[in-house]
Amino acid sequence: MVMHGWGTFLFSRATRLRIGFAYNLWEVPFFGIAVKLSDLVSNTLAVRIGPVRAEPHNTSEMELLALGALVRQCEAVEVFEIGTYDGRSTRTLAMNLADGGRVTTLNLPPGQDAMEDGSSSVDSRLNTKVVSGCRFAGTPEEASIQQVFGDSATFDFAPYAGRMDVVFIDGAHSGEYVRNDTEQALQMIKPEGGLIVWHDGPLYGVVGYLQEGIRAQDWPLRWIEGTTLMIGWVCDGRFVEASLPLPTAVG
Repeated sequence: MVMHGWGTFLFSRATRLRIGFAYNLWEVPFFGIAVKLSDLVSNTLAVRIGPVRAEPHNTSEMELLALGALVRQCEAVEVFEIGTYDGRSTRTLAMNLADGGRVTTLNLPPGQDAMEDGSSSVDSRLNTKVVSGCRFAGTPEEASIQQVFGDSATFDFAPYAGRMDVVFIDGAHSGEYVRNDTEQALQMIKPEGGLIVWHDGPLYGVVGYLQEGIRAQDWPLRWIEGTTLMIGWVCDGRFVEASLPLPTAVG
């Protein structure tokens, strides 16, 4: 039932559902391809996360849980993160690695507030707000984390090609950077299969780039409800439909 200035209009349940779907689709660009985190992982999956407390510019608590769950579900041995910031998400990624696993995390060099071409953005200036990796420094997980520095636009990703089970993209959020980071991630995922995860999928320059891929190239991506995380399963360097729950990347 909808109240209007001069009267009341009754809508059928089916009509209300269609209106609700249309509203959600307008409010959240990827509502139509939403998936619950619980559908992506096995019923018995156990996850470790930490630290739970989110500071400004961190992933949310729900997103942190999702990242840990995705890495654990994939039984990932090799994970690459673009955008370390304070290292909170890095630590949770490391907590859920398979035995002997490693997270490689890339960030701008300490104290650098601009990209290598001299341009500056909100993302680059955040690099001076915290000490990169400070939230995994001195923890048990630090031993399984390799921190590297550089601008993802010019960083040499060649040594990591074909090795990664999971790549988490959370660096600069312009469309140009997201495009480059995604292209590099496609090369880094091992040929037999692995997962790319984007933070802030419905926001900034990320949303336009991912929408372009979905519309123009039929990328079978999914949005995890209650988060800003988008995911895509990759095999042989291209996005493919993945079974649910997600398969083990190291099988």
